[in-house]
Amino acid sequence: MDFYDSFEHTIDSKGRLVLPASYRAAFAEGGFVTYLGNSAGLFTSGEWERYRRRLEASGEFDRAQLQYLFSFVTPFQPDAQNRIGLSVRLREKVGLDRDVTVVGSGNYAAVYARDVWNSLEARMEEPDDDGATIVDRFARLEFL
Repeated sequence: MDFYDSFEHTIDSKGRLVLPASYRAAFAEGGFVTYLGNSAGLFTSGEWERYRRRLEASGEFDRAQLQYLFSFVTPFQPDAQNRIGLSVRLREKVGLDRDVTVVGSGNYAAVYARDVWNSLEARMEEPDDDGATIVDRFARLEFL
């Protein structure tokens, strides 16, 4: 399944996040949540295995760094209310408090602190160094 759209959600006092309705079927058998820098990533089991192998083969991280990154990985199984738990350590590392935005990112879903996502989204609307906006980029596409 590919993940698209964005959803504003909240993390409850026990660190649980309700999965967006359109993502629930993909995670019915569980998945993995991990650290992705300024966000957490939700991966299906198959996508996690592909991502993990690519991460290991990338050459960007040495063995100790990979071990550190993998220390943030947690398998999850949604409960009856379609909630998944996010570890305290991961929430603190990424800055996930209460208000989050879940963003479809193709083969995974990213979970951002809402203010972080709002800042990223605002930057996407600004002109780049050449003065081009995202609207300009669409206009240059010949296949549309």
